[in-house]
Amino acid sequence: MNKNKLSILSNTSTLDVKTEPYPHLVIKNALDPEIFKQLADEYPNPALVLNGREKKDTWYDYPACLATKNDAITPLWKEFMAYHTSQAFYQDIVNLFGDVIAQTHPKLSKHYNKPLNKFTTSVRQMGAAKNPVNHQADVSLECQFYVNYTEKARTVRGPHIDRPTELYAALLYFRDEKDDSSGSNLDVCTAKDPSTLYPKNKQIKVDHLPMEIEANKVEVVETAVYEANTLVLFINSEKSIHAVSPRTATPVARRHINFTADLFAIKDNALFEVIHKADKKLKVWLESQPVIWRLAKFLKD
Repeated sequence: MNKNKLSILSNTSTLDVKTEPYPHLVIKNALDPEIFKQLADEYPNPALVLNGREKKDTWYDYPACLATKNDAITPLWKEFMAYHTSQAFYQDIVNLFGDVIAQTHPKLSKHYNKPLNKFTTSVRQMGAAKNPVNHQADVSLECQFYVNYTEKARTVRGPHIDRPTELYAALLYFRDEKDDSSGSNLDVCTAKDPSTLYPKNKQIKVDHLPMEIEANKVEVVETAVYEANTLVLFINSEKSIHAVSPRTATPVARRHINFTADLFAIKDNALFEVIHKADKKLKVWLESQPVIWRLAKFLKD
């Protein structure tokens, strides 16, 4: 199969990239309809994604490093996940977003002492930043199954930012035909008053752990509706505030594929700095300690 047809970027161009309030794109019918239908028909049972975990009203993921070795995952899905954790797909990202990445993070190439298109890649392994293997390449790529349950109506996740090591994030929706719920769209947000969130360049002040922002501080400027074969992708920065809108009650899992790229090797020189409130800083520190982390639960978020 032509690898380009498997790419979530196969139907995009630089004309689709919007730069405000941060670089992103929203594409309907991202994949060839026949390819998408086969992937949707072969999307694994949510029980496989749960992987033995108790089902609750929350989200569960199943990473590429496990999926590509699991005989229950179909060959097309394995090929899809292998491509989206490959050097070739990273080059697709650079070809499409290279200029805006350089503008958003002008010091990134200097930190690695090489241009973006020369960064090395690897498939993210279990443990994320805690696994030394994930620090060996410049970019650690992930493409994972996601299911999210809302058997009781709830807000899936309010306004927040992603971790400062993440270069980009993307979602490709695989909405089940039996899903009659509403909501669970991806909202692209911006600060109502930037001075309240950004004390300095490359800093953002958050209100709650892990990196949540009060809804009254932001406004929604665009929405990626939760529809089958819709892609939303953004370049991560301190400006990349987003939220998942409330979803009505349903027994049907919300299904999508999550794509990320982490610069774990960048460590303390992350893409931006997250400023927590004083009590949240204490909780973060307590949770990192080998014994007294238990005290952290007594501090409210």
